[in-house]
Amino acid sequence: MKKLGFKNYFFIGIGGIGMSSLARYLKFKEKNVSGYDLNQSKITNQLKDLEIEIIFKEQIDLIEKIYLNVEDTLIIYTPAIQSHNILYKYFIENNFKIIKRSDLLQLITYDKFTIAVSGTHGKTTVTSLLTNIFSHSDIEFTSFSGGIMKNFNSNLYVQGDKIFIVEADEYDKSFLKLNPDILCINNIDEDHLDVYDDYNDLKYSFEKFIKQIKSGGSLIFNENLNFIGKSFGINKESNYKLHNIVFKNLQSIFDVEYKNIFLKNIELNMVGFHNCLNALAAIAISLEFNIPKEIIKKGLKEFKGIERRFSVELIDPVIYIDDYAHHPSEIISVYKTLSDLFPKKKKFAIFQPHLYSRTRDFMDDFANSLSNFDKVALLEIYPAREKSIPGISSEKLLEKIKVFDKSLTDEKGIINIINQNDNEVIVTMGAGDIGNLVNKIKKEIAVEI
Repeated sequence: MKKLGFKNYFFIGIGGIGMSSLARYLKFKEKNVSGYDLNQSKITNQLKDLEIEIIFKEQIDLIEKIYLNVEDTLIIYTPAIQSHNILYKYFIENNFKIIKRSDLLQLITYDKFTIAVSGTHGKTTVTSLLTNIFSHSDIEFTSFSGGIMKNFNSNLYVQGDKIFIVEADEYDKSFLKLNPDILCINNIDEDHLDVYDDYNDLKYSFEKFIKQIKSGGSLIFNENLNFIGKSFGINKESNYKLHNIVFKNLQSIFDVEYKNIFLKNIELNMVGFHNCLNALAAIAISLEFNIPKEIIKKGLKEFKGIERRFSVELIDPVIYIDDYAHHPSEIISVYKTLSDLFPKKKKFAIFQPHLYSRTRDFMDDFANSLSNFDKVALLEIYPAREKSIPGISSEKLLEKIKVFDKSLTDEKGIINIINQNDNEVIVTMGAGDIGNLVNKIKKEIAVEI
């Protein structure tokens, strides 16, 4: 099955960030699109505004009849869906064609020029920055982002279909379904040990992915990785180099050098060294397309950010940041950025661990990274696709955190802690549903003001 020859597409788990961008795309292509999700959310509401019908109960009789035609309907599911899901079981038992999200992305891009952005961290930021740069050019492209790009209020952007920009997710080895023309690797950090045996196994999958670059294609990678291609970073040996980084008023200003090309005083409305590297990766890809320097700088300067990626929710009198950080190294990056911006202010971290397996595999690293903060509150582990693991809990993680002012709490407890009025910088972090607390926290802070 190489082409999207079906009339109807039904998504099991349509509210997920990756699934919803694909659903948006198929709707844009004037296909019949519907789906199921466990919970209503901002994303499902946006999809319904596009006239995509969504059900929230595992009931076959709620599905519109056209999607129950086995010949005309393709079923797409996310790895978060369990095998005992009633809808999933029904479609399997009735011989529907059923594929994973990564398979659909493969079908969409297999005969297109594809830019794949990969790496343990920063994929969404690089993809979104690149999308904004390309949107200022006359390049005909489509972009699938793993986050809601604030410039477009969407995780999908369509400006033609000659080139596709996609996030290449290493989870479940799904990126091995792709054959990119340009592959960008931001970093490789130990993660997803429920899928990979260890770091070497993870790196081996990235090496396999590199071999899948199309003939005549190119590899762009972080200078810390030992690959053959074009590197980016701060070392003089790198092909694309960062210079003169300055952080000022929640903005980064820096220069970039590539061969005899110099981009000076680039302005980015994001902070943190890691985000400067993310921008450098997007610049490197843009220069591969010979996009003029002025357009690159304009695309970066006008970039409004991504929901839940160091999103500045409030700045006065309490500073409140929300971030997707769900890995120890990401938490460290958030802390370093906060320290650069607000060195004298006390920092309060509210963290929701994501996955029992990740919490187990990085228990000590999570504890060490969170111990940098002045105050820590933990929510219970967000299980996503997993069942609980005996002995693994937020309570156990809390015991290991070396902070005097620490607590295990819930949504109501978070509000009570915020009301203590001794907070200067608050940051919420996690990849689960902690993002649903953002507006409640903002309102509570406003009430206290």
